[in-house]
Amino acid sequence: MADTTFTVTVGTGTTFRAGGTGNVYFINGAQPASFTLPWVAGATIRLDQSNATNDNHPLLFTNSDSLITSVMRSGIITNNISYYLDGAASESDYMNTSTFNAASTRYVEITQTAGDTQDFYFACWVHGIGMGGIIDLTQSTWGA
Repeated sequence: MADTTFTVTVGTGTTFRAGGTGNVYFINGAQPASFTLPWVAGATIRLDQSNATNDNHPLLFTNSDSLITSVMRSGIITNNISYYLDGAASESDYMNTSTFNAASTRYVEITQTAGDTQDFYFACWVHGIGMGGIIDLTQSTWGA
């Protein structure tokens, strides 16, 4: 169970790293300030993509903020990630737009492990880092 659940929608906004305007992830109704989503040390976060605006935009976590989608994908984080598409799902099913779009309840969770101290990124499997931003690992409380 997630310590915090963020509702993800897709809308038009300023793209991360690329600049300009395009489809971006909105978290709880707003584009994250400075493209940054907080993650409290020791917590599990769930990014709920059940809203239909997310169709064709499966979210992933990556260590790369490259504007080249294949390079960004090569940094995908696979440890301590859970995928859900109307039930437990594999990473490959989650990133497949056919199975992703067909699900009515869909989310991805990440759990911090001991020793995690580095920020990382969230991005779209199909469209890249421009839709996402930074996951900022803090040592304080939610909303701090």
